[in-house]
Amino acid sequence: MPTINEFYENLQKQSDATITQSELAKALGTTRSNISLRLKNKSDLKFDEVSKLEKHFAKVLTDSACQTARLIDVIEQNRNIADLATIEYYPDVYLSAGFGVEVLDESYEHVIIDERFLTSERGMRVNPKNCKMVRISGNSMFPEYHHGDRVIIDESDTNLTDGQIYAFRYDGQCYVKEINRAGNKIKCISVNKEYEPFFIERDVDFKVFGRIIPRIRL
Repeated sequence: MPTINEFYENLQKQSDATITQSELAKALGTTRSNISLRLKNKSDLKFDEVSKLEKHFAKVLTDSACQTARLIDVIEQNRNIADLATIEYYPDVYLSAGFGVEVLDESYEHVIIDERFLTSERGMRVNPKNCKMVRISGNSMFPEYHHGDRVIIDESDTNLTDGQIYAFRYDGQCYVKEINRAGNKIKCISVNKEYEPFFIERDVDFKVFGRIIPRIRL
């Protein structure tokens, strides 16, 4: 990216008369003191500033300098739009929203997702390394989740919180349910009220995989 100093020096070389900092400020719609400070700091020029200066002084930078300025400007704009994360996706692993399914295949592939989706219910960012994407089977969590939806499990969040939805294994089968603790038992609740809740004793074969990251249904 060209600096304001480089453009100013090049402009002076191509002009018959001396170009003042005040003229440079007028072309950019700023003050002379601002231009003086930018020259002192050797500030970069943005692409739109390059366009303004070229138009005002009827001068052209080299093509490579303009292309570089444009590219950097686009990168800077897009940097704030989306941060991408790579997570593991298990296309053949299903969490049952109904009566439980076994994990038959644990081969995975990588998918890229907007990292802003990886946010807990408390608004905290979740580390992509702790995330796994799987699919939902059945309709007991409808309309929160539909059959075939892909959801993301936060494996770092295994401490049960009432009212949150978790992925877990019970008696050799995998489920996705809303959890409420009821004394020494765990109440597993379906969003679809056509399905009755069931209870799990804490001392049986029960393992929490993690909490389902809310508001994501892919």
